Amino acid sequence: MTKSSDNPMRKLVRESIVQGQADVSLAINPAFSALAATLVDGVEGEVRVRFTAGPDSLQDNGVVSGGMLAAMLDGGTAIAALSLLDEGQNCATVSLTVNMLRPALPGHLEVRAKVDRMGRSMAFVSAQLFDEAQRLVATASASLTVINPV
Repeated sequence: MTKSSDNPMRKLVRESIVQGQADVSLAINPAFSALAATLVDGVEGEVRVRFTAGPDSLQDNGVVSGGMLAAMLDGGTAIAALSLLDEGQNCATVSLTVNMLRPALPGHLEVRAKVDRMGRSMAFVSAQLFDEAQRLVATASASLTVINPV
């Protein structure tokens, strides 16, 4: 078997954090591109990621769908975990628990995610999602498997 190649998102996130860069586009990932995801800032294991909920993410009642909010939280938890991984490592969500606290309107939403524990094979991450008025919209806890190169 050949050695796994590095995850471009892991590399981008890690380099951005190490270099202290802010407002870094995460559009190299198609799902993140669709949500106009931006790494606002972060340190290893703790990130802020901004997403934009546009008209395509709304339910008939004008609020952002729960599935989109869950996708934002899932993405934020993965970015936090990726910020701690070494070259060649990757991660994938095993479980995601989301608690919706209030409806979200279209616009910018921000995930603040923190790795609570990083092991050799699992990462445990918590996240909060805020609207533009800094109101807490939803929370999440995630377990992610750490995928090591072969």
